[in-house]
Amino acid sequence: MRSSSRGKGGRAATFLVALVLLSACPPGAAAPIDSRILFAGRPTVPRAVQEFAWRVIETRCNYQGYELEQRSFWAYTTQVRQVDGGVAYSIGILSQLTWKKTEPPAIIEMTIVDSGHRRLTALTSRFVVCA
Repeated sequence: MRSSSRGKGGRAATFLVALVLLSACPPGAAAPIDSRILFAGRPTVPRAVQEFAWRVIETRCNYQGYELEQRSFWAYTTQVRQVDGGVAYSIGILSQLTWKKTEPPAIIEMTIVDSGHRRLTALTSRFVVCA
């Protein structure tokens, strides 16, 4: 049995929030060809930034290749703001195994700055290791 700083209530609350966020995505949510991250409606994040975010998950998060194929990835929040010389995109992503409801969804948060070339400026995660 794993020990956790969160009790059963904390895990259940995280899972409930994830389910609510996932069910809020409209049926028309679409992903670009080179990204498995689903963005709701008309995303404010350009395709190139979405593809870069997917490459970050592929290369910087501790998933095996087969795990990436089995998981769903949903952008539950996006924020866009102007920064010196470019645009910063803050993206919050939920990742879960749809068939394994006993595990809480992984939460990945990243900020990508696009100033002619894209670069990752922040990356945090819970329930998966991303570095």
